[in-house]
Amino acid sequence: QQRVARLAREALDAPPALSLEETLRQCIGFCYRVLPERAQHVCVSTVFADNPEEHQHNAPVYTALLVAWGEPGFEHLEVKCRAIAGTDVQFGKMPPSPFWSRKASTGDGRQAPCRALMHQLLAWFVALDDGDARKQLLQNMLLQLHEACYNCIGRHKEVFEYCMYDLMQAESEAEGEHCASSGGASGSRLHDAGPEGRLDVEVARKIVRRFAAQYLDKHKRAALHGTAISPLKFLYQGQYEVFENLDSHGASFWASALNEAFFPGLQLPFESIVELDKGWSWAARHFLPTMAQGADREALLRLSAPENLGRDWRQVTAGLRPSGRDARRLPGLTFSFGEYGFQQSLREAKRPNSPLREALAPYAVRFAEFMARPLLLKHCLRHACTSERWDLDIGPALAALAPEALGVDSAEGPRELRQRLFFGGPEGGGSLAPEDAKEDIEALAALLSSAGVEWASATAVAGASAEAL
Repeated sequence: QQRVARLAREALDAPPALSLEETLRQCIGFCYRVLPERAQHVCVSTVFADNPEEHQHNAPVYTALLVAWGEPGFEHLEVKCRAIAGTDVQFGKMPPSPFWSRKASTGDGRQAPCRALMHQLLAWFVALDDGDARKQLLQNMLLQLHEACYNCIGRHKEVFEYCMYDLMQAESEAEGEHCASSGGASGSRLHDAGPEGRLDVEVARKIVRRFAAQYLDKHKRAALHGTAISPLKFLYQGQYEVFENLDSHGASFWASALNEAFFPGLQLPFESIVELDKGWSWAARHFLPTMAQGADREALLRLSAPENLGRDWRQVTAGLRPSGRDARRLPGLTFSFGEYGFQQSLREAKRPNSPLREALAPYAVRFAEFMARPLLLKHCLRHACTSERWDLDIGPALAALAPEALGVDSAEGPRELRQRLFFGGPEGGGSLAPEDAKEDIEALAALLSSAGVEWASATAVAGASAEAL
C-alpha cells in the first residue's frame, strides 16, 4: 500500500509527459510489434477465458482499455462483444469499470484515480530500453489488463495488484543492478567486495529494507491464501462459477473481513473495493466444518502445515479429491449480496459476539498463526538464501551489516553469511535443501533490525497479533 500511495503522488506531482492514449499506443506498439500510430487498429483474434464459452473474438485492445478505464473523451465509443452473464459485459458491450475511477490515497490528504496510477506505471515501463529484459513484463501486463475488460471489477483489482508486484520487482532489480555496478560508496562490484570494498552500510540498509518489504507483502498474500483461498480452491476445483472468483472476489472478501474485523492496523497488499464489489459473496463460505473428515480433512491439514505456506495448492493436495460437499454460507451474512450487503456484513463482523464474528474467529486465528514471527523469519531466511539475487545484492547487503549486527569478522562475505544463516554456522552442508537447514532466525532478525526493519524485532507484525482475538 505504501508503493500505491507513492505512485499516486507521482501521478499528481510528476505525471508522464505523454498522454494516457499515447502511452497506451506505445505499449501496444511494443507488445504487438506495430508502429504506435497503428496501435489503435490492433485486435486480438481470441481473448481466452477459463471457460471456452466466455472467449472473446476479434477484440480491439486500444479502445477496449480506454473505454473500460473510463478515460474522458472515450465515453461515446461503443465496444461490442460477446455477452457474458455475471460480468461487466453481460449486455454485450464494454462499460467503464468503476475500479479505474476510484480514488487512491496519496497519504498526504490528496487522491488520484486508479486510471492515473496505471498510466504512471505503464509510462515507467515504456521508458525502458527495448532491450531491457524488464520491459518484457509489459506483454503479460497488457494481456491481463485487456482480458480483465471482459470480466468484472474483481478481475480489474486482481490485475492491478499483479502490475504493482511487477513494478516493485522491476524497481528492485534496477536498484540492485545499480548497486552491483557501483559497489555503493566503495566503487567495487558487490560480489567481489572484501573488507575494504564492502558495500556502503547505508546503501546496504536500503537494499535490505526493500527486500524485507517485498518479502512481507509476499508472505501476507501467502498467509491469506493459506487461511482461506487455497482450501476453497481445493473444495471448489470442479465448480467453475465459484473457483474462477476466488482469486478476485474471494481475496476481496477475506482480506476485508480479516482486516476490518480482526486486524484493523494491518496493511495488506490487496486493494479494498468494499464499496464497489458486487461479487464478494462467492467465497464467503464457512468451509472449516465441511473439511472435518476424509480427503477434505487431509487437504486442510496439508494446507495448514507451516512448511507448505506459499506453495501451490495443487502440489500440496496432489492425490486427493474433494468430497463434493458444499460449504454453507457464513452465518450472519447480510442477505443483500451486492456491494451494500458487503458493507453491512463487515459491520456485522465487527460487532462483538455476533454470529458472523464468532464464525470468522477460527479463520482469524489461522491467519495470525501464519503471521507469527518465527514462521515469518524462517520463510524470510529461506527466501533470501535461495534467491537468485543473493549474489547480486541481497547477500552483499546483509554481509555489510553483519559485523555490526552479529559481531562477525568483517572479512566474512555473502557465502560465509549464507552458511551461518541457513545451517546455523560456518560448518554447514553445501546444499540449500530445506531438509538440511538449521536456520538461525535470530541472526536474520538482528540483520534485519540493523537495517531498520521493524517487524523483525517485534513479537508480531504490526496489527497481526493473535492476542486480541
